[in-house]
Amino acid sequence: MIELGTKENLNRQGAKAQRKKFLFRKSNPIASSYRTARGYLTVCMFITALLIASSFESLAQSTSNQRMHDVILQGIDLTMRQDYPAARAVFQSVIEKYPVNPAGYLYLAGTVQAEFSDYEDGFNRRLFDSLLAKGEALADQLIEKKDSADWGYYYAGTALSYRAFSESERGNWPSVIIDGMNSSKMFERCLELNPKFYDAMGGLGTYYYWRSKKTEFLSWLPFVSDRKKEGISLLKTAVESGTYDTFEAMNSLILVLTEEERYDEALPITLQALTRYPDNRSFLWCLVGIVERVPHKDTAAIKSAVNRLLASVVHAPVRNQYYEAACRLKLAQFAMAEYDYRRVIEECSAILQYKDLEGKTKRDIGKKLREAKELIEKVSRQ
Repeated sequence: MIELGTKENLNRQGAKAQRKKFLFRKSNPIASSYRTARGYLTVCMFITALLIASSFESLAQSTSNQRMHDVILQGIDLTMRQDYPAARAVFQSVIEKYPVNPAGYLYLAGTVQAEFSDYEDGFNRRLFDSLLAKGEALADQLIEKKDSADWGYYYAGTALSYRAFSESERGNWPSVIIDGMNSSKMFERCLELNPKFYDAMGGLGTYYYWRSKKTEFLSWLPFVSDRKKEGISLLKTAVESGTYDTFEAMNSLILVLTEEERYDEALPITLQALTRYPDNRSFLWCLVGIVERVPHKDTAAIKSAVNRLLASVVHAPVRNQYYEAACRLKLAQFAMAEYDYRRVIEECSAILQYKDLEGKTKRDIGKKLREAKELIEKVSRQ
């Protein structure tokens, strides 16, 4: 046990003090101005995107330990392939072999978060929170040392972004706001120490973009700056030069470009990602979103993308019934427009088998159930 007042404990307190001086405090009066319904929605939007970008991001340079570097890449690849049990085992082995490095703890927390985001079922909050606490404590130790401070601030930022996710699940929106802001401050400090820390640019670029996008109604205020272009630039650099987070930064960049209606830029990036990970549901959702929004819609392309996503959903080890219902409803609507009533009945009946889940899923499956029932009723009147 470390006694209060020992040199080691004082050094650790110093590291925490260095980190905390950059933090946006929860008692800060500016924070209270965000405690409105619109503020919560704003933060929810950009924190969600930040988490997409932050999951499994790592350092601008690969770790000096080649074996650890290889194992981390293996775990990230398994996560992108949505083999979550195997990915968890890999990151657990990192923890066992490198117990004083934050990487294993935070990557394992990222896997827990990614699995829940995919399946929306069975979130182990206690494990998630404990992994963040351990990773953050070890990040403080890295901050103590000049040659590893950039690593420490990066890991601290990652832990804070994950904590924002956890608090959003609890509905603790003031903490979500503060943790999201503090996460960006850690990434900024990391880049001050190491401007070529490319992987840190992904989370920061995402934050800059969504913060500016969702606070445009405040753009007339002198202290509210528009950093959307800067955010996009940082994301592109993370995609081009990052070591471990290329595909995660791609995901965030695709969402941003889609939001900007720059579909001609977003689509090639999405197809590039799907070449490597053809069944990745996150990228498949991106593809569906793009082909549905382009000015000149191609019905065949939309149906192909939806069918591809549906196949991935129904063949997953854990089936996300809401996502399945969303895909089937889209296909049923196309079938209705094409007078393919047999297909309408087929897809809608598959949706209605989940009628007992109404009110029990993370997202409201009830609306999908009602729309499916309405389509069947329309068919019956034909």
